Amino acid sequence: MSVRIHRTVVGAALVAALLATTPAVSSAVGTTTTTHQEHEAVTAAGENDSRTAAERLYGVGTGYGQSGSATVHGTLSPAPVALTTGDEDNGSIASAMATGIGTGSVRAVTTSGTLGDGPHGVLGDKTNDFDFYKVAGQAGQTLTVSTDGSAASTNTVVGLYDAAGQLLASDDDNGVGALSKLQYPITATADYYVAVAGKSALGDFPADPQNSGSGLGGADTGAYQLLIASAPVDRDFYAVKLAAGDVLGAALGTSGDRLTVLRPNGSVAVGTDVHSLGKLPTASTLPRGAVDLAVVADQAGWYAVSVTDGFGGYDLNLGVNRPSVDDAPQTVFLDFDGGSIDLAPLGGTGVRQLSGLASYLPNWGLTAADEAAVIAKATATVRENLRTDAVRAGYDVNVRIRTSADDTDTFGSPNVSRVVIGGKTSESGIGRIGTAQSIDVGNVAHEETALVQLDRISAAAGPLSLNTYLGATSNRIAFVGTALGNLASRELGALYGAAPTDPASTTSTLMDADGNFPGLYGVGADGLGGTADDVDVDFKSDTYNPATGLTGSQNSLNAIAWGITAPC
Repeated sequence: MSVRIHRTVVGAALVAALLATTPAVSSAVGTTTTTHQEHEAVTAAGENDSRTAAERLYGVGTGYGQSGSATVHGTLSPAPVALTTGDEDNGSIASAMATGIGTGSVRAVTTSGTLGDGPHGVLGDKTNDFDFYKVAGQAGQTLTVSTDGSAASTNTVVGLYDAAGQLLASDDDNGVGALSKLQYPITATADYYVAVAGKSALGDFPADPQNSGSGLGGADTGAYQLLIASAPVDRDFYAVKLAAGDVLGAALGTSGDRLTVLRPNGSVAVGTDVHSLGKLPTASTLPRGAVDLAVVADQAGWYAVSVTDGFGGYDLNLGVNRPSVDDAPQTVFLDFDGGSIDLAPLGGTGVRQLSGLASYLPNWGLTAADEAAVIAKATATVRENLRTDAVRAGYDVNVRIRTSADDTDTFGSPNVSRVVIGGKTSESGIGRIGTAQSIDVGNVAHEETALVQLDRISAAAGPLSLNTYLGATSNRIAFVGTALGNLASRELGALYGAAPTDPASTTSTLMDADGNFPGLYGVGADGLGGTADDVDVDFKSDTYNPATGLTGSQNSLNAIAWGITAPC
């Protein structure tokens, strides 16, 4: 696939920009990748640092003659230089290791160290080992300190002192996991001192930063990687023109950087500094990396992808495609019978025997005679959530719902996804109420499995249990059926490409992670399910669940509907 240049509509500057993006053969068999070299100079910052100044990748997209993938070679200035590890004792301002930052051309350094060695570490007096680093800071610049490249087993804390020993800023866990990251705007040209310490319940930093032996003990120990920079913050933006429903994936090969995708209206579609695509199916062609993300476009226009929070060179890999749909409808098979189920795709240990829905009906005060009505209500709920709501919103979805109550199990046939509604933790070995085989952005894999277990939601009491919300006036069949349909819809939402949303937000949505159970079940203001004020819970726009490492807001219905929309 080649990049098409329409010279009749561009000026000289735009022609130059287009020619800077050239196609090259990628390592993937049968594909071409557009290669783009960042226009901003390696030692510069501020040229493409906003959405409006983003470098546009005209040859990338799903349109005629465009490439579906691109690699952008860029640099977040300044590039750090390696600093040789210093000798102990460097645990105070007076003994701080010189970084060279601000005294010459050096603006950023990387180094490694060990917490727990030296005269005050685990083999010394155990008052805690601290490592101090000296920086000549320049007014108007930003001082960045990060241990994000460290081993996850070392729980670091970083602090910033002035020459008088005043603690100006500190961070514990703003980095990935138990790692640290802070940024401090420098207002006065002076010497500053970075301290790296291990997390301690007794106190993270020395009582006197001029005295390396004034720690309080009990700190975490281990190796760490450290980056220190004093420079204007560089942010690089690139833009890809998408049609509604296009799937955009982005990945960086190294950790410590952050990716963010902005919609054409400037709102944050998704951002992350972690590997967020761990549940993509193997069939997906979206790029993966130490930092990666994906989003389904909910409006047409230029989407900006930013690379931030790092220093030095990077390769940004982008992938753009349309959701993988077929002319044949996507079939959802709701299995209420249990039986022998292969749970390996869900992280289980293989084929396990699961109990069916009938075993749990008495726990909700229902009988065997109620089973058909519960299944009918659950099925109608899934149909409304997946098909009716999407059609009302203007999507041409191509999906049908089948159940074990009235159809032969067709799972294993093309385009059939299955949700098993039954079983319990002691049978499956899986501790979650619901789990899906993948979070398949774009619905590439059409024959996957999900599970909704019934033991905890049929317990006598507890926030997870439906019994907590059942009373004398409750329509038990309606409430239980609706709740089961909503739980099944949540797992189907993952199979069709939506990520978990924040259960603590003010919006109740079907993609809410565990925690907002009354909202997920549709319990109204009276605190009871199966009553007149019950709420119809739908796929909506909401912020991501913080546990995913994602920021921004997700239009869940859009993400899901395009994955099951009939091709044009």
